[in-house]
Parts: sequence; C-alpha cells; structure tokens
Amino acid sequence: MNWLKNFGSLVKHRLWVFWYMFKVCVVLMWRASVHDVSKFGKHEEPYYRKYATRLKNSEYGSDDYKGHMQSIKPAINHHYKSNPHHPEHYKNGSHDMTLLDTVEMLCDWRAAGRRHKNGNIVNSIDIGQKRFDYDDETKEKLKRSAKEMKL
Repeated sequence: MNWLKNFGSLVKHRLWVFWYMFKVCVVLMWRASVHDVSKFGKHEEPYYRKYATRLKNSEYGSDDYKGHMQSIKPAINHHYKSNPHHPEHYKNGSHDMTLLDTVEMLCDWRAAGRRHKNGNIVNSIDIGQKRFDYDDETKEKLKRSAKEMKL
C-alpha cells in the first residue's frame, strides 16, 4: 500500500510539473505571436521602413550600425518602452528581466543575427555583455541556454 501511495504521489507531481511547464509554453507562444508588433505602428514603422536595409547591411555593434540606430532613435525608444524582452525596457536593464524576457531576448538576438553577415548568437551575447553590463556568469549561462535551445 505504501508503494502505491508513493507511486501515486510521484505521478501526481509529474503531472503538476507538466501542467506548469505547459503554462510557461503558452506564455512563450503568446509572446512569440505578439513579438515586436509595435514595429507595425505609427511610432516605429516609418523609421524601420526607411532604415531596415541600412541596418541589415551593417555589422552588428559597429560604428555604422550605431549610427543607423541613432537615426531611428525615436522609434527605438518607443520600441524599448513597449517591449519587455529588451534590457532597455527596465530601469536596471537586464538585471530586472524575467527568465521569460531573457528567453525571448535570446530568440530575438538569434533572429536579428540572421540579418547580418557576421551575425551569430555567441557574438550577440558577447556584445550584449558590454552593452548591458551583465557578468561573466550570466554571459556563460546565456551561451549554454542558447546552445541548449539550439539557437
């Protein structure tokens, strides 16, 4: 009887873990479906329409890239304010982000890197460390996470 009780308890635990992980997946799928929707609005779309090709043809993190980003500063400011997967959304940057913000950010960085000739997730994480002031431990955790997610 004790064995059956323990078995039932383990199965119940596994089902609850499944349920909570499913809920996380639902939240991530919702975030994926509304990701960067602000880029289609009046505050951002005109800038991205004009500068998308220029950004695409620049090397991420280069002076050229930074110059183009400066040219669309009003759109970028609105974008960061509207989207919590960007460290700039928060007062304390990446230090205030949730795990789900971070997962979306990594996916965003990988997708953005596909637009650049030199783009790759490891490079983005390295540049992000300088840009967003996260420590070496966080940098390595991001790299391990990206590898596990096969980004």
